[in-house]
Amino acid sequence: MPAWSRMPFDEADAALDLSELEFDVDFDTAYVNTGSVHVGGDWSGGDLFRRCGLDPDGRYLGELTAFVIDGDLTVDGTLDLDAGAKESFALIVTGTLRAQVLTLDATMLFVVNGAQVSRLIDFTTTDGTLSIAGTTDCPLLICDEGDLNLHSTGYIVCRVHESRFDGGGPAPEPTITLSRAEVPALLLDGLYDENRWVDAERAVSWARAGRPLLRPVIGT
Repeated sequence: MPAWSRMPFDEADAALDLSELEFDVDFDTAYVNTGSVHVGGDWSGGDLFRRCGLDPDGRYLGELTAFVIDGDLTVDGTLDLDAGAKESFALIVTGTLRAQVLTLDATMLFVVNGAQVSRLIDFTTTDGTLSIAGTTDCPLLICDEGDLNLHSTGYIVCRVHESRFDGGGPAPEPTITLSRAEVPALLLDGLYDENRWVDAERAVSWARAGRPLLRPVIGT
């Protein structure tokens, strides 16, 4: 894998036109990888730090940092950017993101050219950012109230909405296609409790093991 180059974020922005993604924060530093990245298994935030020569256990960034892949990112297993990293950061992918499972908490993930996530997106957070331009192909996305901006071809379950439009007001963006009230019609038994609260941790575990999440009448 090519080395990651450290530079001021403004320099990376000028070269790659990253500001078109309309960030809500001002980044200080960028680590840029030129070319696509293929990971033959799972990939974590700790793995990303080590790839850039950073120690996720002992060395702190001390500034708001964006890691940039100028190309596609393909992860044959689970992409879990919060695992193994003690600081919040952003990952920007200028191409397409592909993974089996994506789970995100306090990290910011921006993708320019769509995503293909074959099993599950777990975005059950109030802190993180998930922004994917283009189309996201994923059978199931579970979310809370994080900063979510994408167009998914699959089902979106928002755990904090009791009903589809939460009391009859305008639909949130992106539109929540299924609410907690509709969970039993969608998910297999064992993924939610008597209050129809979805166990996202268990859903991730099942997805990583290749177990089905959706009822056969809806999907596999």
